[in-house]
Amino acid sequence: MISHDPRGDYLALLCRMIGFHVVRGDSEEGGWEALLELARELMNGASVILTADGGGPARQAKVGAIALASAVGVPLIPLGADCYPAIEEPHKWDAARNPVPFCSLKILLGPPLTLEPFEDLTSVEKAHIWLEKTLNELDPK
Repeated sequence: MISHDPRGDYLALLCRMIGFHVVRGDSEEGGWEALLELARELMNGASVILTADGGGPARQAKVGAIALASAVGVPLIPLGADCYPAIEEPHKWDAARNPVPFCSLKILLGPPLTLEPFEDLTSVEKAHIWLEKTLNELDPK
């Protein structure tokens, strides 16, 4: 799932060039519709990648990833990644680091969490806190 903003346009193009099926949406435009499309893809056996803090603020997870995992009954696997050397964009909401040719990548996976369908707001909040905490622990910097 990639945002509709101009930066997302470049990422969507790159993802399509390497063979990914791209779903566009974000918290301001078409986010819930995009999650519905991702749910259909998951039920057909696809894997899905979401940036949990997409649209910012950085390091504050949104509810979309946990809602999707809970609704479809698939494991939620937190992932942290970084690259060295990189071109830093500290003025961006997420302080983006863009890889340069021949850089090294560091990728960390957290424990998978399979969520039951949510029964109340407390269970949603517990899953949300777990995801945000785990993602911040996986920061490879």
